[in-house]
Amino acid sequence: MPYIPLHISALFIALVFGIAFLIIIAVQAAGRKLNLPFEETSKNNLVTIVVLLVWLLFTLIIGISGFLDDFSSRPPKILLIILPPLLFLLIIFLSKPFHELCEPLDNFWFVYPQSFRILMEFILWLLFRYRIIPVQMTFAGGNYDIIIGLTAPVVAFYCFNRKIWSPKVALAWNFIGLGMLIYIMVVALLSTPYPFRYFMNEPANTLPFHFPFVWLPAMVVPFALLLHLLSIRRLIQPLPSPKGEPVQNAIT
Repeated sequence: MPYIPLHISALFIALVFGIAFLIIIAVQAAGRKLNLPFEETSKNNLVTIVVLLVWLLFTLIIGISGFLDDFSSRPPKILLIILPPLLFLLIIFLSKPFHELCEPLDNFWFVYPQSFRILMEFILWLLFRYRIIPVQMTFAGGNYDIIIGLTAPVVAFYCFNRKIWSPKVALAWNFIGLGMLIYIMVVALLSTPYPFRYFMNEPANTLPFHFPFVWLPAMVVPFALLLHLLSIRRLIQPLPSPKGEPVQNAIT
């Protein structure tokens, strides 16, 4: 396990719990805007907190145990961290109750939080400076995901707050962001010490195999993915306004 300076680990852990807190707040806000009964709102909050804590605790134990360090296993053990959140996202994304819960949330709140990627890319750059990850995982080596973080507040403000820009700008931005997210996921995977490794420059990417950065594929990436999917869905399939007309921030 590579030595990771404490201040970098602390910064990343703060980011992860910030994301978890934002999810909990969003569930609470949606419940209030839907005027759900107190019991139902409390149940939604409790389920959200329990699911987050159980998943974070499970992946923490896996990351600390050294279970993921076997790079000769077939299939790769890292799939135990990658596949469950993706499957969970697929299930809830196809769930009608989940989308009903998201209805009160304006698209602004699916785009603006993507600014967390500024901090994430800064953390990756610090890790590169300490020779913990390879350069191709940072903006110094072709990972320009930071652009999505920098432009997220701008797109959210001008498309959904001031409504000066066309929603098509937000749709294009989301697809570009989705493409960048998939790109860095592929680059990170092809930089690991598995037999299918493509990027042979050192150091190899062993970051997501250990705590706390096991939460990168387990929590951070799925969160960014979910925001993109929710924003795209809202733009392509807009909610009706009270008068039965499409909402203004939808593609028409």
